[in-house]
Amino acid sequence: MSITKKPKSVASEPVASAFIGRAPDAAAVPNASPPARKNKVQIAITIAPDLLATVDALAARKGLSRAAAISLACAELVERDAKN
Repeated sequence: MSITKKPKSVASEPVASAFIGRAPDAAAVPNASPPARKNKVQIAITIAPDLLATVDALAARKGLSRAAAISLACAELVERDAKN
């Protein structure tokens, strides 16, 4: 029985990784950094239960979160006030 040498690898690690990454079933590569947060500040407010239920219903109809609906309402109020 003869002894054979291990074949030399001709592909470098980056080349092999790139080849594997192009495969149709390759997993998507996550972004290197998480998405940057917008400059938003978290606040606490007190709101009447009936008004909150109305805001929640509006948000659901528009496909928004509660926070997005309240933020949108605040932005529209500020814009309307700026026009006056």
